[in-house]
Amino acid sequence: MASAKQQRIFMTGANGYIGSVITEFAISEGYTVVGLSRSEKSDAQLRNLGAIPVRGDLHTYDVLTRESAKADAVIHLADALAGNWGMEYSEVVRIHNTAVDAIAEGLKGSGKPFIDTSGSLVTAPDANGGETTESSPLHETPLNGRIDSEKYALAQCEKGIKASALRLAPYVYGRGGSGVRLFMGMAAKNGEVTYVGDGSTRTTTVHVDDAARLYLLAIKNAKAGETYNATYETDVTSRALSEAMGEALGIPVRSQSFEDTTAKTGEFFAKFLSAENRASNAKAVQELGWRPREEKLLDEIKSGSYVEVAKDLKKPAA
Repeated sequence: MASAKQQRIFMTGANGYIGSVITEFAISEGYTVVGLSRSEKSDAQLRNLGAIPVRGDLHTYDVLTRESAKADAVIHLADALAGNWGMEYSEVVRIHNTAVDAIAEGLKGSGKPFIDTSGSLVTAPDANGGETTESSPLHETPLNGRIDSEKYALAQCEKGIKASALRLAPYVYGRGGSGVRLFMGMAAKNGEVTYVGDGSTRTTTVHVDDAARLYLLAIKNAKAGETYNATYETDVTSRALSEAMGEALGIPVRSQSFEDTTAKTGEFFAKFLSAENRASNAKAVQELGWRPREEKLLDEIKSGSYVEVAKDLKKPAA
């Protein structure tokens, strides 16, 4: 492949939480980044990062095909569910797959890398409490239909495309954003942090900067048809996470039943907050040369970027 200084990356979701960090790192490595943009605000965000905005969305198939054909690699991060939380997940999958069709039309026969985004929650927890791998059994009752999107993306290998997928940890964190910020905001509003049951379920984490580096490594080293866990810690309990947020916000922490959690937050969040997930990163480390190195989740909450988040959330409303 050409060197980074000669390569062009086309990315959906380039100005999002993870995408903006990938864009930042890719440009620092010498890549040209072209980002799909839905608005003038997104145009400005991408330009500020040093990227080239191109107007379109997951339904502008001609744009997806054209920009994919011009690129040396494509990263697909945009998610139709973002901001549309009431959408049926079958519709999310349909939108994803038709967008992938358009991207594949531009990449077919090229052998170029296409990196799709999935999640480690597609895998069922290990019956003995151990870590899982990318080849572990799939969840029989998954939170959503993300595995269908992943399989569809990987099937593009049949068109002569080097398609692969990164399975992000349930908790991507850092830079004061993502789900951690969301849950801290919910807790601050409620005046308490709650965890489900005894809080012993363990989850998987990854810092957004480490995840961003893995996407760029996947462009260079991922094998066609393979999935890789974008994960770091696998032993953070829901109780420890809740206690860290409670400490940062200065509010009480308590247990809550699954039924009460469902009644207050909905079934999806109740299942997410009580899901056991211990996805090993060994494959990404060994095959892609990845070395996660950022601060761990609980430390990031207690002494890192979420300290300022907590201060803002504790300020009285104007």
